[in-house]
Amino acid sequence: MATTANYGFSQDGENFAQCGNDGKLKIWDTGTSRLKQEYVSNFHLSSPCCVLTWLHVSSRATNTSPVPWKKRRRKSISEEPSQKNIIAMGSTSGKVTLYDTTTSSVTAQLDGHSGTVTALTWSENAGLFSAADDHHIIQWSIQEHGMKSRWKYGKGKTTSLVVTDDGKSLLSGERVVKWWNLDTKHLIKTFIGHAHQVTSLCTIKTSGDNYVISGASSDGYLNVWALDEQRNERTPVASLAIQDDPISVSANVLENSQVMVLVVTRSGQAHLFQYQLNGRSKPLKPSLNIAVASDVSQKDSVQQISILNGRLTDDQKLLLVYGTYINPVFEKVIPDFSDKVQCLVRSEFRKGKDRKEEISKVKSVIIEENNVEYLTPGIMETTPKRIKNTSGSGSQLLLKDRLENLSLNAESDDTGKTISKGSNRVQLLIQGLNSKDKTILNNVFLTKNESIIRNTIAKLPIQAIGPLVKELTLLLQGKTFTSKIAVRWLEALLTAHAGYFLAQADLVDVFGPILSLIDAKLALLTELSKLKGRVSLVTGQISQTVNEQDKDIADTCLVYQDSESSDEDAALEVEDLESESDESWEEMSNLEEQEGQEDQQENNDEEFEVRSVNSSNTDDESMS
Repeated sequence: MATTANYGFSQDGENFAQCGNDGKLKIWDTGTSRLKQEYVSNFHLSSPCCVLTWLHVSSRATNTSPVPWKKRRRKSISEEPSQKNIIAMGSTSGKVTLYDTTTSSVTAQLDGHSGTVTALTWSENAGLFSAADDHHIIQWSIQEHGMKSRWKYGKGKTTSLVVTDDGKSLLSGERVVKWWNLDTKHLIKTFIGHAHQVTSLCTIKTSGDNYVISGASSDGYLNVWALDEQRNERTPVASLAIQDDPISVSANVLENSQVMVLVVTRSGQAHLFQYQLNGRSKPLKPSLNIAVASDVSQKDSVQQISILNGRLTDDQKLLLVYGTYINPVFEKVIPDFSDKVQCLVRSEFRKGKDRKEEISKVKSVIIEENNVEYLTPGIMETTPKRIKNTSGSGSQLLLKDRLENLSLNAESDDTGKTISKGSNRVQLLIQGLNSKDKTILNNVFLTKNESIIRNTIAKLPIQAIGPLVKELTLLLQGKTFTSKIAVRWLEALLTAHAGYFLAQADLVDVFGPILSLIDAKLALLTELSKLKGRVSLVTGQISQTVNEQDKDIADTCLVYQDSESSDEDAALEVEDLESESDESWEEMSNLEEQEGQEDQQENNDEEFEVRSVNSSNTDDESMS
């Protein structure tokens, strides 16, 4: 198995090696989980280790310088190891360092690449192979500490290598998987099926057939390819579905020709596949998912413990590494296929005295607090200065005080000088990129001030641009809030360092994941726009209906009236009206009768006067 990681198991599975960002090579015993060795190179800062692999060679194959007989104890022939475990470490300077774990010393440095070493692999039948950014693959001679052969693999970037079991073929992983003939150094076949960079390769040999398993970042599956020149099919014979990027891939073939594959993903879980190679095209789901959690009795909630690496042993057990690389725990697990999920509940890791015993003792250097200077990684002085303690009784500057000096808040020191806020942010960003500390990176990235982002990018050294692009790519794959933050930083980075990016030969490889992510999101833009329109239409109709109902309720006036009181009031009003109308009617009728009688009396008086007048006139005529 080959990956681009700087960690891995030995061939027998008894040891595990890891080279961190601090340049320390650590080797653990997988049986006892004890730290056996530590090695720090003199050039661990200028050219750190970026990839390593284990070599299991005979003692005669290595040309190591003998130790003087006066300084070593004479050993019998039976005590001399016939096989040696050597670790090959590829650095950013293009050199491959061979570290012998038996003598705890460097045996040789292989120099042949002009770029960063990106992949290493070892085969007992073919030897050591390495690939670098100079677009070349080199086959090394361990006996002569030199090159056997060297050929160009193309314009891409090879990030994984693996040799077949027979030692006649080599497979290299770019965005495609290339199959090489080691005798002629010619390309046999190219397997196309991954959208991103291939980071892991693993070979399988069944009865008469050879296969290779390839895994790429951000693909969500593994492809199984048949190493057969007669097959014209370009599709894989099988696909294995996984939830996250693969960290390590290990495979074994059972007695019934079944294949068992163990995959550890970046999310900290392990997936175990057990299937028969029969040419299925549908992606296969894992037969068993393994997770490690902390003891429930010690905490209120269950906390997941990340699985760092794993491999299948010869007795079909799972050798898992979980925890952290500061204090990893190794354990052999028997797979339980009774359920699809196997959760391992483990107690807390060893602390206190047990932890202190495992750390190697380092002599502390006494320096003055007022004579401290923080240097940016990559900037080295040619003549180192020796710090002297003139006071006679100095005190060691604690890490806490150093971190307080690098605070993001602008504060004044004892002399009244204000600490530069932009410089502190740059130092913290470099520290977070080197240590991959998410807490430090989040504190640096979480800002909306455009001027602070531009000043930080402007003061950033060239060596930190590549790791910053990788961290921004991971942020772009997150949720909306983190994506907005990554876009601000990426815009400022492209504006300030556009010339640097244009001068890089691997510009497409650097921004390939970002472009693929943008294309994937643009493909969903149309469907999301339709869904947004439909949701807006439905919510608009619902809000309009609610408003109309509220308006009808507001316009409607409801008056409550008691039935008894209303009847009594109505009866009283009727009686009052009747009494008032009757009295007024009687008064009116009396007045009319009185007026009629007065009119009649006046008429009678007039008639009487007329008659009296007429009678007097007649009397006068008769007398005359």
